[in-house]
Amino acid sequence: MLMRLARQTYVRQYDEFTYLFGKVTAFDQVFRSAGPFFAHITRQPKERDAIIDEIVHDYADAPRETVARDFDEFFAPLIAQQVILSGNSAEELDAQEPFFTYDCDDPKTKKDERILTPDEAAALPAALLEKYFAEHPTLFEIQLDITQACTERCRHCYVPEYNPIFLPYDKICEVLDEFRVMGGIHVSLSGGECMMHKDIIKIIKAIRARDCTVACLSNLTVCTDEIINALVEADGTVQVSLYSMSPAIHDEVTRRKGSWLETMNAILRLRAAQIPVRISCPCLRINYKGYPDVMKFADSLKMDAQTDFIIMGKQDCDTSNLCNRLNLDETRTLLQDVILKAVPMNSEYFSPGKKEQMLSAGEWKKRKVCGACVNSMCLNATGEYYPCPGFAGVPLGNCYNDSLRHVWLESEATKRIRAVTGASFGKCAECKDRDYCSVCMCRNFNETGDMFTPAEHFCKVAAINHEVVDEKQRQMIEAAKEE
Repeated sequence: MLMRLARQTYVRQYDEFTYLFGKVTAFDQVFRSAGPFFAHITRQPKERDAIIDEIVHDYADAPRETVARDFDEFFAPLIAQQVILSGNSAEELDAQEPFFTYDCDDPKTKKDERILTPDEAAALPAALLEKYFAEHPTLFEIQLDITQACTERCRHCYVPEYNPIFLPYDKICEVLDEFRVMGGIHVSLSGGECMMHKDIIKIIKAIRARDCTVACLSNLTVCTDEIINALVEADGTVQVSLYSMSPAIHDEVTRRKGSWLETMNAILRLRAAQIPVRISCPCLRINYKGYPDVMKFADSLKMDAQTDFIIMGKQDCDTSNLCNRLNLDETRTLLQDVILKAVPMNSEYFSPGKKEQMLSAGEWKKRKVCGACVNSMCLNATGEYYPCPGFAGVPLGNCYNDSLRHVWLESEATKRIRAVTGASFGKCAECKDRDYCSVCMCRNFNETGDMFTPAEHFCKVAAINHEVVDEKQRQMIEAAKEE
């Protein structure tokens, strides 16, 4: 019997914890004291008995029969979930390989879904994991903004400059090597327009060669067949913004004539290549009424889609782009439409008991309000590390002067961001709209120049969000009475 990891199964060891991630099946699990079992299963097929012999060598005092029994019991649910493949030949293993396809009823990626193994003994208490990773900050994901150059000049963009600066391929590989050694898994490529980098295909291959996932955040205007082929080979994914089904409106947002046609053409070619694509439709004053058409188009292609009205200031605190942001009346209209259509009626979001479960101000102040520098970080084309996408105004270090490990674990700027709790946002702690908002240091900084000073616009949006949900709750209560 042969066994191997599925092509899109990723294994990382963090001290006594083993993290297993199955990209296609959305498998996401952490195991304790299982390192020796996983250490001997690779992407190359190996005989079950040979693997067990290697494990027995690690457990010198355990009878082989005991190890074999535990091995089979442990891996049975993982084989059932197709994160580990088992069969009598390499061809049989290949035939079991899970893969993404649009040729099914619902191919949409479900990034937030957690599929646990049937073996409850393998599941670890959330509190235990939370404590471990709080004490051992782990860099799971990194975004590489590999260029400032871009083919578009989107009206709302938070990038202040479009200089033809490119992070060198050799430096990218150095960072990737460090990232992989530190246990990193997910790599996102962005910019500017990442596909303008002359080494984009080499970069995609370099990421996959280091056994990491690769995602491109791109407008797709320069997406070639060669890049698509590289993404196929790397099991890559793509996120793209489509602002309207009207070419004129889309091009008005991007300020690039013909960009709609270029983006649409690439989306269709990516679909034909069976590459997972998520379509994003940021809502500006010029295009927000047409966002439902973009959602319908994405649905017709069986692609995941999202809309977003959170337009924030530029990274250098220039707020001139905010003239494109929806005003409060427009925001209310959009929220009513999005919340009431997209959120399931049985969601706890509409639960009348939601307010009763709201943390006290004192409890809220003790909690982290942001994930920046907790499990992810970004690097821009000039070599500066920064906390999260858009938050480049607060540098953490530079890859030309500091190692990734030093910036992640030793940088005082990183430690400061990581240590932020609700206590730094006194006004927010006492706000009645707190649970209908998302406290964001990046949005604050880009708009006010201070990460701890709330941007007033988003406070008003939170109040509107609260009102819309309350109105829906009232409707549900009245409907229940009539029944």
